[in-house]
Amino acid sequence: MTLVNGGSLVTKVLKQEGVDYVFALSGGHIDPIFQGCLDEGIKIIDTRHEQAAVFMADGWARVTGQPGIAVVTAGPGVTNAITGLWVSQGTASPIIVFGGRSPLREFEWGSLQDMDSLSLAKTVTKWAKAGYETKRIAEYVSMAFRHALSGRPGPVYLEFPADILGAMVEDTEVVLPRDYRTIARPQGDPALIKSAIELLAKAEKPLVIAGGGVWWSQATRELQEFIELTEIPLGMGRGYLPANHPLYIPGIGNADADVILLIGARLDFRLRYGHSPMFSSSSRWIQVDIEPTEIGRNRPIEIGITGDARAILKQMTEEARIRLKESDAALWVKECQERLRLARQQLEILMNSDSKPIHPARLCREVRDFIDKDATVVVDGGDISGWGFRTIDSYLPGHFLGVVPTGTLGVGQSFAMAAKLARPNTQVILISGDGSFGLNAMEFDTMVRHNIPIVCIISNDSAWGMVMHEQQAKGRDRVIATELGFIRYDKVVEALGGYGELVEEPIGIRPALERAFASGRPACINVKCLSS
Repeated sequence: MTLVNGGSLVTKVLKQEGVDYVFALSGGHIDPIFQGCLDEGIKIIDTRHEQAAVFMADGWARVTGQPGIAVVTAGPGVTNAITGLWVSQGTASPIIVFGGRSPLREFEWGSLQDMDSLSLAKTVTKWAKAGYETKRIAEYVSMAFRHALSGRPGPVYLEFPADILGAMVEDTEVVLPRDYRTIARPQGDPALIKSAIELLAKAEKPLVIAGGGVWWSQATRELQEFIELTEIPLGMGRGYLPANHPLYIPGIGNADADVILLIGARLDFRLRYGHSPMFSSSSRWIQVDIEPTEIGRNRPIEIGITGDARAILKQMTEEARIRLKESDAALWVKECQERLRLARQQLEILMNSDSKPIHPARLCREVRDFIDKDATVVVDGGDISGWGFRTIDSYLPGHFLGVVPTGTLGVGQSFAMAAKLARPNTQVILISGDGSFGLNAMEFDTMVRHNIPIVCIISNDSAWGMVMHEQQAKGRDRVIATELGFIRYDKVVEALGGYGELVEEPIGIRPALERAFASGRPACINVKCLSS
């Protein structure tokens, strides 16, 4: 018979689930979990802000497909974590955030950092609960994993009052759950699968649009097999096909497509809700999603199929082998390829610009030409995100991370750190706007302390550029609260123990990248850029 406390029970389940890293910021309410991590050999990456810790959990999920774990203390720790929970909700990232809470025996006494955190967490999570019995803590943690990973994945929140977490119980009283979840891959209705393939077979200009559901289902191989069999071009799904694949035509053909297969993607603002002018009003849609309430959201759908992306893609591929005749889509594919070539040709002018200050398209082109094909690229910012998405190629799934769909800035340092921990032997580069960089700049201290050598290159236009451009369109005298001074962020990173360098001419970008990666330290290249 052995005594164990609640924190130890949390970490025993984490260890059983194969968790290597916990992202956190210390606090007395949650210290039993920290002590449990020590005992179980789980590495804690302690950040400078709780928001950054939750962003790291999200980033971990996005690059590995596995749940990310964050631990935050009571009161302000939880409120600081809310933005990160909301961001992961927007991408259906499976993360588990453990929150502290004031002692149960002190509820409603005015205890330190006491607040109704559950009510707050419920607004931005898939599931939010509290555990009030120490001997059942392992059960509660197993519930959190089930909810984070079942159906459409997403963020969950679980809190424990400090006295419950720190209490000792006899191990004979504890149930340590095992075999408590399964990877369910519900198939689509066979009749609907058949109808979908028949509709695609009749299409003259079919198009596939793939979203995050394909990644969370780990279905990129199945997607590629289906696309190559049917010869239907992929219009959205960065990294799901290599950038140089002849059937990958990002952002091309939407308006002319007559039949669209939408799989694991939401019809949100990025797709203009499925309406014209982005898509033809006469286009016909097949929608596949694990979440039934997404089917038909924002526009009529001809065929809606509920189920797991991987399972359904396998079904559709088998049906296509039987029913699809030899493809006659060659002219449509060539048309899309030519449009893509012309669009890239127009962008080449800006990507090769020698202007001073440096054009952000030139900055992104230099990064594109320097990095390896297996590099992980994180883009964090307003203006620079647009240039990054248009300019930089991706050859592998989960290797390009950005701020969409929530548009939350300041995620970059955390996403990049998580990617480097997951892929220590490959390049990780963060392309950031100067405004975004400032939101979590102190996380370079986290990188230095934990030896996480990412390279950040800043497109520094001394402004909140995206909003400033909107203001300028209203008149030069209408620009307000969007101008920033030119700050030597490279010196800030140097002061924190990293490598820093200022670049003011286009020709200096590549040598600076070489020196930054060669330094072996967290690095910042501060590039004086044009406000575009």
